[in-house]
Amino acid sequence: MKKALFMSMVCILALVVTGCTVSKSVVVSDADRVTAGQIEKMVAERLFKVDFTRAYPMSAPSFPLNYPYYISVIGDRVESFLPYFGRAYTAVYGGGEGLRFEAPISDYTETLKKNGRREIDFTAVTDEDRYEFSLTIFPLGECDLSISAFRKQSISFSGQIDLDPEFKAVKVE
Repeated sequence: MKKALFMSMVCILALVVTGCTVSKSVVVSDADRVTAGQIEKMVAERLFKVDFTRAYPMSAPSFPLNYPYYISVIGDRVESFLPYFGRAYTAVYGGGEGLRFEAPISDYTETLKKNGRREIDFTAVTDEDRYEFSLTIFPLGECDLSISAFRKQSISFSGQIDLDPEFKAVKVE
């Protein structure tokens, strides 16, 4: 009798715990679905900003970024406000702008990969260099960016897509 009562209490406890876990994961999944849909819409409209928190230079260890560094894609233009650490093969007089510029985008391609990952590749040409951007956006907004330049070593960054509606409101006007 005691064993049957104990077993039924264990089963009830298991159902309660499992039920709570399932309902919690459903709520998280709904939030994730909303985030993924918002990111999908921003990328489709070519109106998004990515904030970067870590840099990966080729010839140095990775390190965190403390300043608000970002790229934003607005239609057929990219605004890049990123630090550059690495070797320049030919330097511009006075040091140049590095990765801080606004330029038109060409050769823009977007590919949807497994698990909802998006790969976006495009080129931006400035007076200083030709930059090849390769951006990977994961479904919940994490991003990896690799930038290859003709006259500089490559550099990579990691960060998060900016879901702030203020960015869209400011840039659309």
